[in-house]
Amino acid sequence: MLFRELLTDILMQVMVAKGMAALKDLEESAKDPMGANRALLFKILQENKNTEYGKLHGFSEIRSIEDYRAAVPLSKYEDFSPYIERIKEGEANLLTAGKVIGYSRTSGSSGVPKYIPATNASLAAYTKYTWTRALALGAKKLKSEGKRYRAGRGFYTSPSMNTFLPNGLPCSNIAEIGARKFGVIYPYILTLPQSKPFALDDGDYLYNMFRFALEDEKTSFIFSVFFSINVSHMSYLQKNWRLIVDDIEKGTINKSINMDAKLREKLEKRVRPMPKRAAYLRKQFEQGFDSTILKRLWPNLTMLSGIGNASFKSSSDRVRAISGGAPLDFSIYGASEGLIAACYELENDQMQLLTDSCFYEFIPEADEHGEALTLDQLELGRRYEVVITTQSGLYRYKLKDIIEVVGFRGKCPLINFIYRRGQLLNLSGEKFSEEDARTTVSMFEKAHDVTINNWIFYQDDSVNPSRYALLTECDNFVLTDEYIDEIEGYMGYCCKRYPDQRAKLYIGKLVLHTSVPGTHEEWKKACAAKGAYQFQIKPVHSLDNDAKREFFLSRIEK
Repeated sequence: MLFRELLTDILMQVMVAKGMAALKDLEESAKDPMGANRALLFKILQENKNTEYGKLHGFSEIRSIEDYRAAVPLSKYEDFSPYIERIKEGEANLLTAGKVIGYSRTSGSSGVPKYIPATNASLAAYTKYTWTRALALGAKKLKSEGKRYRAGRGFYTSPSMNTFLPNGLPCSNIAEIGARKFGVIYPYILTLPQSKPFALDDGDYLYNMFRFALEDEKTSFIFSVFFSINVSHMSYLQKNWRLIVDDIEKGTINKSINMDAKLREKLEKRVRPMPKRAAYLRKQFEQGFDSTILKRLWPNLTMLSGIGNASFKSSSDRVRAISGGAPLDFSIYGASEGLIAACYELENDQMQLLTDSCFYEFIPEADEHGEALTLDQLELGRRYEVVITTQSGLYRYKLKDIIEVVGFRGKCPLINFIYRRGQLLNLSGEKFSEEDARTTVSMFEKAHDVTINNWIFYQDDSVNPSRYALLTECDNFVLTDEYIDEIEGYMGYCCKRYPDQRAKLYIGKLVLHTSVPGTHEEWKKACAAKGAYQFQIKPVHSLDNDAKREFFLSRIEK
């Protein structure tokens, strides 16, 4: 154990140092972000000029951003999928000259997977701006408070997928592909007893993760892809902490736990009785799951990292409520296609564009077919759709994500993700966005001190004029018709044209419905059955395709 502690101390110090360098690069890139981003574009074009796509679009002849736009059209996944299918079959030098080392399989808008190639170059930004950046932020905060950084392992809350294409390449989420090469050091930087995270097919992976995270009293950070994961995990812990603590005390793995037989045999050789730690944990749990629970379980906890803005803001608020004052890192903003931005300080959800990750263009929100702008043309308070050129073979790729410029750091725009294009309700020109919907729900929750776990706004055309419908699924609260006027008031506050269009009778009165309990969990399982990964399936807030409409509308309580 002394060897493990020593190696943990060394490795974590190295990771913090790398994170400090990444933060320094962020600071430096703010001085001339356009210069850095332009240089990245021409590096990408030069490296890929002899690919099939590069030859087709004359990369070698491109001398300016204007040339690039003239030679390469704006694109979507379907434009690249024929190339990607050929790459999966073993062809090389089609979209990228770099070696494809795996595929990020994204759920897509309806749970149908898309395959995004990953190369060492495209993964470099994820390695640089995820864990090490977050660890450095935690260390900086401690230093600013006059406290010493104590190296400790981290609790990583997501499971491994362990899925591969027939050619042996990993086909998973982008985080797992990027982290695979670090597996040998996992037991020293994470609360894991092995060189890979526990997988879904290992059995009860939540038991496995908590079993070893709880026994590690020096745990210093919690890293989740989304803060919503922490919320569901804490619900599991509340129900199962006694069983887990008993096993920690006895050095056993309860026979009732569903676990792969080989993994059980391996772990049973690893565990040992820890009565002192178990007694401490039992005392903390018996005090209750209040705002200090995480800090009491792990006094060395310095930071929690996860995506917690936009669709996940309510989850980050709930995580903060149990963090015991440990600061939140709002992590990164990106997609399977590319990493876009990262936070540069704790408790600040404004994200700085990463000029060394992708080349960016931006289309004004109000004009989907308008002229694309570069990052030096963005204006404070304006919203834009993000277009990226990546280091893994996507060129002028429209993400459909709408961001808002919320500030500048030096000359570099600071952004927040707002919504995904296509997820607006617009019955008569009012343009009720997902942000409007999210704020409406939040205002109602605050007014009534309740939590609406799952909600969907959709267009109901069964009456004339068409109307908005709000479909909710709550554990301990039911929205009844008495709340309709109040909710419409919040909708009008968020979307200024909504009351006017209602008054003109262009829009009918809001209707409320309740989902059959468990509907949203069933949706996740249905998406997973199609090949989507559970932790990539985002909350459903609009019925923007036929699959969602058929599924959710068939599960409304009568």
